[in-house]
Amino acid sequence: MSAPRVERRRRRRLGLVLTLVSSVVWAVASAPLPDGGEWLAEGPSAGSEAIAAARPAGYPVGGIDLSSHDHEHFPVRWRTEVAAGSRFVYVKATEGTTYLNPHFARDYTEARAAYRFVGAYVYARPDRGDPVGQAAYFLRQARFTRDGQTLVPFVDLEWPYPCVHTGPCYDLTPERLRAWIRAFLDRIRAGIGRKPMIYTNANWWNPCTGDDPSYGSYPLDIASYTRTAPKLPAGWTTFALWQYVPGDPGKPDSHDRDVVNGGTAGLAALAWPPAAGYR
Repeated sequence: MSAPRVERRRRRRLGLVLTLVSSVVWAVASAPLPDGGEWLAEGPSAGSEAIAAARPAGYPVGGIDLSSHDHEHFPVRWRTEVAAGSRFVYVKATEGTTYLNPHFARDYTEARAAYRFVGAYVYARPDRGDPVGQAAYFLRQARFTRDGQTLVPFVDLEWPYPCVHTGPCYDLTPERLRAWIRAFLDRIRAGIGRKPMIYTNANWWNPCTGDDPSYGSYPLDIASYTRTAPKLPAGWTTFALWQYVPGDPGKPDSHDRDVVNGGTAGLAALAWPPAAGYR
């Protein structure tokens, strides 16, 4: 065999080896760290005692909800959340028919890796119409699974944020808003086989829907930033979750914080029967 042919074969073998090595290195570098990615890389669980102590009296089981805004101000510190007893995480998935939270996949995956109950939520945009299309887009992204760790999705129905240039009720009459909400929730319910949770506040729901009492059987995530039992919207006599404090960009480890009504049993009721190994 001539020297040039031998050399060409050696180069091909070397190229193959380098390609395989590069592939392995890339796979290792790009793979998430086990048990929650950055969670294992964190330091001590500073602040966990303060988080636990700040929960409203009588509601020891807490959790957080996340959106892209959290990542603009501070990272999620999973070790702190676990040490504080934050048992669940809701992550914003979509808004409208085109927006997907760029942090959704990572936050959702890390919450699962930390063995938290996890669920997705959608920020409703009645001003954009197409309730069925918005709901269907959310369902395609939400990673809803019928297992013991996945929470029922919730639909965020509240005041428009500053970049949404509408009135507080999205420039809709109570009749038109009620029809939009009904179509949206019906599509979610058909997709998951149970009623989704509604996140709202009495001061928005009552005037914007005309005190609609017809959703009292849906689980309620009530936003009320007081230390006493929250005022409930028309139709509800109890709540499933209570968002008792909003995230503060000026404070580290400050996320939207929630507690569960009914403790661990109340949390389990928002998921399917828990599988072995979840805690």
